[in-house]
Amino acid sequence: MTTADEWRAWLGPLEGERWPMRCDLVLTKHDVLKLREGLWPQGMDDRWVVWLDGAVLRCWRSWTRTCVYEGQVLLADDGSGIVSVLDVLDEPQQYSRASSEAGELERFEGVVGLALVPQFA
Repeated sequence: MTTADEWRAWLGPLEGERWPMRCDLVLTKHDVLKLREGLWPQGMDDRWVVWLDGAVLRCWRSWTRTCVYEGQVLLADDGSGIVSVLDVLDEPQQYSRASSEAGELERFEGVVGLALVPQFA
């Protein structure tokens, strides 16, 4: 099984054309802490890696290690945060994005949600 440290060494920032969009994803203090822990694949069925590195939230496709989402998290004094602008990979050969911003934001929030639900062993 691959460890979080091994994943961190393999993953990089979003590279290529970007599709920036207004996001306004609100994160509680608990959400920020969970995202700092990250979501790390445990098997072949796990398709996403999600990690808040400092103030940058990134989501990668686990099989290709391609960064699809990247957003700056504006952190508040109480530990909560907000992603106000999200960059989405805009390279059709690597990622087929939704046809609308609303659809892409729904996908992004679903991916982030994977990291926020309790993981059962």
